[in-house]
Amino acid sequence: MDPDISLLIPHPERSLTVINHQTGTTLHLKPVKTVQALLGVLGLSPETVLVIQKDSLLCDDDPIDPAQPVEVRPVISGGSLS
Repeated sequence: MDPDISLLIPHPERSLTVINHQTGTTLHLKPVKTVQALLGVLGLSPETVLVIQKDSLLCDDDPIDPAQPVEVRPVISGGSLS
């Protein structure tokens, strides 16, 4: 996470709610326009997490609706048993 960016804002009603399942935390951030921007603020790689909003999986360039919470979930990969 970029230490120069203030993540928490004083008015949660005008913020983007991010539920991070990796850390078990809920953040109220300044709204961002895209998934890529959100991951940049959080310091996360798009290869390591899934970003979900309104039951939809979002891609890097998808817009984020600041009125709806966003979930960040870790990617879990499994190997083959053969």
